[in-house]
Amino acid sequence: MGITGAIYKRLWLLDKDIEQLNRAINYYGKCFKIRSDYYTGENYALCLEFMSKENIDADEKIYFKIEAKRTRERIINLLSEMYQDESFKQRNDKMWVYATLANCYFAVDNTEKAKEFEALFELENPVDWETQTFLDSKDHLLNLKK
Repeated sequence: MGITGAIYKRLWLLDKDIEQLNRAINYYGKCFKIRSDYYTGENYALCLEFMSKENIDADEKIYFKIEAKRTRERIINLLSEMYQDESFKQRNDKMWVYATLANCYFAVDNTEKAKEFEALFELENPVDWETQTFLDSKDHLLNLKK
């Protein structure tokens, strides 16, 4: 479901067809609710924020923003527990955990924590495409805050 959400998000980024964004939200949301997977959760929240910018109805704008914030807070809680666990250092996805925490903290206006986890992400020596993926998400958040 996460891959399907990614496809629809990418299609929406290319053509701005709102139905593609609706589908991305649907697939990412289902996957996050079933698996509590931080990757799909982060993308679910980002797509909700995209939708809040696209939506004309004031109540729906508020809903999408609140749902995005709650999703990010849930991700922060889940990943903070994971980060504090003794086995965290052995995880093969810790770079992406750092990236997700950085972007989630940035989105909820905790710049200090966002910078802390961005620095940890960079210490993992990501290759170019990994850095670009992180920066693309961060850029989307910056643009949404304008």
